Amino acid sequence: MKRPLIIAHRGFSDEAPENSMAAFQKAIEAKSDMIELDVRLSADNVPMVFHDRRLQRTSDGNGAINEKHSRQLTEIDNGSWFSPKFNRERIPLLKDVFPILKKDVRMNIEIKPDVVSTNDVSAVELVVNEAEKAKVLSKVLFTSFNHQMIKEISEIDESITTGVIYNPITHFRKSPSTLVKNSKAKIFVCSKFQINGDVVADTHDAGYVLYVYGAKTGRDVQRMLDLNVDGLICNNPRFVRETIELLAQ
Repeated sequence: MKRPLIIAHRGFSDEAPENSMAAFQKAIEAKSDMIELDVRLSADNVPMVFHDRRLQRTSDGNGAINEKHSRQLTEIDNGSWFSPKFNRERIPLLKDVFPILKKDVRMNIEIKPDVVSTNDVSAVELVVNEAEKAKVLSKVLFTSFNHQMIKEISEIDESITTGVIYNPITHFRKSPSTLVKNSKAKIFVCSKFQINGDVVADTHDAGYVLYVYGAKTGRDVQRMLDLNVDGLICNNPRFVRETIELLAQ
């Protein structure tokens, strides 16, 4: 049985605040193969690791992240919403997360689809440039629901690994292989609710890689293994790994 990559969704987000350094460290301790995180831009066009457009859900900040200076953002409590023991967590700058790649782990950077810069350098270039400066491009996968962004990355450097995330509304009736090809990507990403045998066959027959997010139960994991997916993006990488090991016995 081929074991899919275990990709920690926003870090080990079942055990620590999503997109926090604590969640990333726990993901490494759980022997994740890859850590997925989200990137947005601050008002001064600094790539920040954060999921929502606004700060309220996962921090004690208020307002839109792109209206705050990066220095302000790094002072916000990014962990107490999850548990008081994480009250020292702060919103990370993307460049400050790259040192974890010295460990035996890769990184999936999801660029949020509505991100735009306020200067002459595009949001995509700003994010890619951070990885390039840190000399970690070979260990990074860039994904987005915004397939134009992914195409732009491929046009910057076709050797960069990229993937497209499926949106059932905007990409309705479009095959995975077509979406990947049109974006000059290599990987197709969809949820467990969108995966089936036809999706797998279309993706693999075209020579592309398939990642699925949302697996939470043993039944989910078994189904993904039966479908022969290449990667599982999950909130609890330890559970997924242990389940796969159990099913392999």
